[in-house]
Amino acid sequence: MSTDQTLHAPWGTVSIGFWHTPDSTPATAVLPREPEPAPGAAEQREVPPPPAEYRERIEAVTTACVPPVDPQRLAAAAVEAERIDQEFTTAYGAAHSHTINMRELRGWIAHLMGQPAAAARWYLHTTGLQAQVWGAEHEFTRASAERAVQQWSGVTDPAERLALGSELLPMLRVVTGETSAATRAVRAVVGPSA
Repeated sequence: MSTDQTLHAPWGTVSIGFWHTPDSTPATAVLPREPEPAPGAAEQREVPPPPAEYRERIEAVTTACVPPVDPQRLAAAAVEAERIDQEFTTAYGAAHSHTINMRELRGWIAHLMGQPAAAARWYLHTTGLQAQVWGAEHEFTRASAERAVQQWSGVTDPAERLALGSELLPMLRVVTGETSAATRAVRAVVGPSA
């Protein structure tokens, strides 16, 4: 595992307060089913904090991700993150910022647990969701794509790396472009005909 994990962290450096922004509106002002922008929308919006009833649970999960990482606490955090993900999916749907952020956090947890292939797949998944919500050009979408490639780079099993690279390549062509460094790096492993 890299000593500089900030590069991989969803939403920046994970800390207890990473969901909170200084100018966030109170949780009571957040609508339960906040409308998301149409695919391809160019407008930049801030992601709302999670509902107040989830904040303590999410803070417990994120606290387990702060170094020094304890494997048992991290495993418990992974289970809790899965529960919250399921609850958010039921309440808001898969393409809502709360759900997407939780799934990115699950990718980060997989990374911390030394599971780069699982982390890459989570980020590949969230890239698709981000593209639906914000469009392929949006900074959130591109950041998820970059995290997917970073995690893919850590996969050491050649067969798994090849299979995962084949999954990443179509997404990268759309999000980062045919000639981007990320696309070229993955294509170098997958093969020129991919």
